[in-house]
Amino acid sequence: MKKYLLNIMTIIMVAVMSAGFVSCSDDEDEVSIPMESLYGTWNISEVKVLESTPYFPWEFAKTSATFNSDGTYQGKGVYGNGRGTYTVNGNTITTYVNGEVYIVYTLISLKDDVAELKLDTGETVLWIKCVKDFK
Repeated sequence: MKKYLLNIMTIIMVAVMSAGFVSCSDDEDEVSIPMESLYGTWNISEVKVLESTPYFPWEFAKTSATFNSDGTYQGKGVYGNGRGTYTVNGNTITTYVNGEVYIVYTLISLKDDVAELKLDTGETVLWIKCVKDFK
């Protein structure tokens, strides 16, 4: 599944990359995640492949992450369908499947039901916007 995603992301990067090299941001401004706001299902709505490029609509299979108050996690969609656990440290959410790190999310902003995150699979880094599902 990660290999498939890597191929898709390569195509997207070629299509979107018009910017040159991007400088790294300062990670010292750490945001603390309000746990009550985190709980629930978050659906990817927009994506960008470089921090300095604009977001564009997520046009792949519906992809979501569910964070439960008991520390369990469930992912569905492009990044696979599975269950595991998660931990939160400052502005970082680390998910685990079968005891191994699966995806690391870094919270950039959270306003009402929209979160902006940096998603890191270990092979791919994306910036995503997610909308909370209140069903």
